[in-house]
Amino acid sequence: SLKEPPLLTGALEPNIKLRKAERLWENQLVGPESIVNIGDVLFTGTADGKIIKIEDGEIQTIARIGHGPCGTREDEPTCGRPLGMRVGPNNTLFVADAYYGLYEVNPGTGETKVLVSTKTLIEGQKLSFVNDLTVTRDGRKIYFTDSSSKWQRRDYLFLVMEGTDDGLLEYDTVTKEVKVLMVGLRFPNGVQLSPAEDFVLVQETTMARIRRY
Repeated sequence: SLKEPPLLTGALEPNIKLRKAERLWENQLVGPESIVNIGDVLFTGTADGKIIKIEDGEIQTIARIGHGPCGTREDEPTCGRPLGMRVGPNNTLFVADAYYGLYEVNPGTGETKVLVSTKTLIEGQKLSFVNDLTVTRDGRKIYFTDSSSKWQRRDYLFLVMEGTDDGLLEYDTVTKEVKVLMVGLRFPNGVQLSPAEDFVLVQETTMARIRRY
């Protein structure tokens, strides 16, 4: 059971601004999740496992972490599902794929490099649903969420119903070490580093709250 939510006042007051939004590339992009930019070029990951570049209005596939076929729920674990995405200091893309783990992608060549594989146990637990990530300005530390060590992304409704808890993790690109920073989070999802890089915010989906580390 959730607590009574706070009143939506001030900056949180409901509005209809998003009704004025323009829909871009409708029916051309399937399920774009994170959207990042390098200059005027946009990058996103889609439900069919692709990492997409949008430049001058043109859509181009630059990489794929998994492999086909794609399109059904059963295909997801092999197809892959890129979710969180950030631009690193060297203009490479750091990508969280729900099924494969953390990757670094060269947007120019399409080369992909695994940083943290879901096949690797972290403190005795598997990564079953890598979700979002945030990166320090120097590119050394990546903070990321694993929404579940039990349920995969395609089974997220079971995760919601069971209310299992998982955590916030840190990957050091120099030492290659992964640390568990927080546990007991309910469906940890979006994560964001503060501008001063002195704390990380992580969103708990099924608790309707944001935690600070």
